Amino acid sequence: MRFFAALLVLMLGGCDIAVSDKNMLEHADTAGAPRFEDGVWLMSELDEETPCPVDTSQPVSKWPDCATWVVHREGQWFAREGNSGIATKAMPRSAVTVSNGNIAIVQLESDKPPVGDGTVDPLPYSFAAFDNKPAATAKLRSVRFWIVMCGRYERNDADTPDGDAEILVRFPGFDEKCRPASTQVLRDAAAASRPSASTELPDFHWARATLD
Repeated sequence: MRFFAALLVLMLGGCDIAVSDKNMLEHADTAGAPRFEDGVWLMSELDEETPCPVDTSQPVSKWPDCATWVVHREGQWFAREGNSGIATKAMPRSAVTVSNGNIAIVQLESDKPPVGDGTVDPLPYSFAAFDNKPAATAKLRSVRFWIVMCGRYERNDADTPDGDAEILVRFPGFDEKCRPASTQVLRDAAAASRPSASTELPDFHWARATLD
């Protein structure tokens, strides 16, 4: 789906993002999770070199095809069907799961096709996060998110051929494939992954109530 493609662009930096081969958010993690306003949600531009200006006062049918948007309605997300037009199709309920907490975890279940040998991607879950403090009582209309990492890069000062390189130092509780051992490990990683306050975070926001 185009929505996932745009968001996952931020996650393709290599083996440093938190991933999982199983659902990490159970009922206790999602009870009281933030809710989203019904309507059309628009992703901010992710590529500054190819701007895609959108006049949100116009119907979505008049938006450029490069715009990345989805529709939220009564707890269900609907993605654009195809790369143009305003036809939509429902995302699986499990495609986007949001947790409670001061930092909300967004669990994304990818819809990747089978890899070359016909097997299914064994690590279908990846994670983003956004600040949720104080916990919202009204439905959200804007989210600035970041990607949950499994560690951070640190300079390797050892007297080795790679001495000048940076190496990934995984956060506690992650294995060699960047899988968290528990939901708490994932929550701790979300907090540790948050960029500095001066960093401009991608914006996902409510744009209008209806498509047209």
